[in-house]
Formats: sequence, C-alpha cells, structure tokens
Amino acid sequence: MLSRFSLALLTLLLTALLAFAWALLLFYTSPSLRPENVDWPRTLRDLSLCLAAFLLFATAAYLPVRRTIVSKLTIGFGLNFVGVWQALINDLVEPHWWPAEAISFLCIPVGLLIAALGLYQLGRAYRMNRLILGSYQQIERDLATVDQLTQLYNRRYFFTTCGPLFEQSQEDGQQPVVIGLRVLNLTELNQRLGLEAGDDILQRVGKAIRRYLRHGQIAARMGGRRFAVFLPDSTEHDADHLARQIVARLEHVLMTDARGEDLLVQVQINYHVGVAREEDTLETLVRRVGTDDTDTVKNPVL
Repeated sequence: MLSRFSLALLTLLLTALLAFAWALLLFYTSPSLRPENVDWPRTLRDLSLCLAAFLLFATAAYLPVRRTIVSKLTIGFGLNFVGVWQALINDLVEPHWWPAEAISFLCIPVGLLIAALGLYQLGRAYRMNRLILGSYQQIERDLATVDQLTQLYNRRYFFTTCGPLFEQSQEDGQQPVVIGLRVLNLTELNQRLGLEAGDDILQRVGKAIRRYLRHGQIAARMGGRRFAVFLPDSTEHDADHLARQIVARLEHVLMTDARGEDLLVQVQINYHVGVAREEDTLETLVRRVGTDDTDTVKNPVL
C-alpha cells in the first residue's frame, strides 16, 4: 500500500503528465493562433493563475490532515488547475472540440466549490484540535499548580504567585495578611476511621476554604494537613472572621466509619493570623503563621 507521500507524488505526476498530453493533443489537432491575435496580457494572467492553482493542488496533496479532507482539497484544487490550464490553452489555439471549451467553463467553479467544502472541514478540524489542545494544556497547568486532593493551589504556586503580590501590596501601602490553618486530629481520625476518611476530611477543608474566599484571595495546601490563605489587603479583624467561618464550617462533620455506620466527627483545626510587618517577606510571614505563636494568634480547638 502506498504511503501518503508516495500517493501525493504519484497524483501530482499523473496530473501534470495528463495536462501536458492534453495540451499537445490540442496543439496538434487545432490551429494555433497567430502571435498578433493572442491576447498576451490575458495569457500571462492565465499562466500566473495556472501556476498558483498547481501550487495549491500540490500543497493540498501533502497536507498532514485526515484523508477525507485531503481528498476534497486535492480534487477541488486539481479541477481548478485543469480549468485554468484549459483556459491558458484556449488563449493560444482555436479548439474545435466542445469538451475543450467546456472544461474551463465547468472545472473552475466545480473545483472551487469542492475545495471550499474541504477548507470548511479543515477549519472545523483545526478548531476541534485547538479545543483539545487547550484542554490538555489546562490539565497540565492544573496538575502543575493545583493540589488534586483539595483542589486548592499547591505550595509552589502559592509562593510563585503570592510573592510578587505581597511585594506589590506593600509598595501600594496595603496590608498583606496570611492565615495559616492546620488540622490537629487528622492522625487520630485516620486511625479511627481509616485513611480514606482522612482524605475526605482534607477535601472538606479545601471545599470550606474555597467557599469563603473572595476575589483576589489565594488559598493553597502547603503540605500534609497545613493550609495557607493569602489576603493582599486586609485587617486582622477581617482575616480572623474569615478563619472563624472556615473553622465553624468544619466544626462537626458527618462521616462513615469502616463498618459503614454514620457518625458525627469533631474536626479540630487551629489557625494563626499573620499581619505583615515592614521587614517581612512572604516566606517569613508564612513561617511565622505556621510555627510562631507569639504573633497575632487565634487558636481555637473545636
């Protein structure tokens, strides 16, 4: 079976040979026009159109797309080339055969219609490929920046994105705030209900955080049971209120144990609110809300 390249090359060669054979036949059987009777500007125009049509024909034959689309484009541009080629011959001879006069009249419009259908299908295929490629790129971005368990951003994205925002907020005279949250009894719940229950709790934490986020605020899972929320411009009171909303949302959670029985679980979460100081960077602020209880700390244990 011929490869795509071989088939395209064979199609071009056969078409060119048949076109030249047809031209020789017409020149042999029909009287040629005298040079003074030839409309040379029209002949040069048809020659240019003929070359352009053949280039389109050759390009269509080698397109790396579906065979159905290539077939339509090849046939369409091939017919267009044949029609323009016949028009060029008609500029130089006086054909007496009606097929010679009808070829240019029929092949050009029919070829353009078929090529237009092929181009339409090519455009739809290109649009579909763009949509698929965009979906794959979005999935890759999500895998690189989003924690798949909680659907919050991951630690790398948090520092990469919030670092410049932190500096810009300080330059603009705003007050960046970071809330650090930690699930205290995750190990105990894992032992009591199983590892799947622990994952379920982390998912619920991520969902609760996303529920209360506002525009411009960024939340991430920093690793394990630790989470952080970046507020580019806030107050201690507003940040404390946001953290209390998240904690209250998780105060009592209905879970299922290993035996399939439903029970009400108490999730213990503490949070630290860190207000940026003048000498702070994002890294020092995150470190402080995660480990230093001497900062502005609210530490409810439910």
